[in-house]
Amino acid sequence: MNCAEFTSWLDTGAPAEAEPRAHAHASRCERCAALLRAQSEIDAALRREPSAPPLDRARFVARVMERVEAAPRPVLRPIAPPLPWWAQAAADPAAALACGLIGLLLWRPDAVSVAGRFLAGRWTLLSATAFGEARARLGLDRPLIATGFGILGLLLLAWISFELYRWTERVARRSARA
Repeated sequence: MNCAEFTSWLDTGAPAEAEPRAHAHASRCERCAALLRAQSEIDAALRREPSAPPLDRARFVARVMERVEAAPRPVLRPIAPPLPWWAQAAADPAAALACGLIGLLLWRPDAVSVAGRFLAGRWTLLSATAFGEARARLGLDRPLIATGFGILGLLLLAWISFELYRWTERVARRSARA
């Protein structure tokens, strides 16, 4: 018998037919001898304990529910009232960003092109000629690839918006609990 067989013998309830082989192995293996001693102590402790009366399974759920109903309930009062819906919407980062962007575009419709020219003048990597040349060399100017990048960009935007929404939801929930 090896250690795996000995462990399996213990797990199956120590059948009597393999007991001599198991004791012989435990006499040679210190790890298995410790397992056998532990199992003997557990068996002795279980024999000392009086057995519990069998449960009335038919009334188990009813008894548990009676105890739950009889248990005292803590009184939870909110410290501050939850924020109204308009305050939660205004605190939503996605909503604030969208409102800011729409306000900027209504105020200055050419704001995106002005920002692009400003960045192109400051950072030559974003200049139109360098960017266009890099796109052409990498083959990113083909319509199918541009469409694929557009779809990926929309999916990324949707994922970021969803994560922002979940974050805001957690913040609003925490403010309602506080």
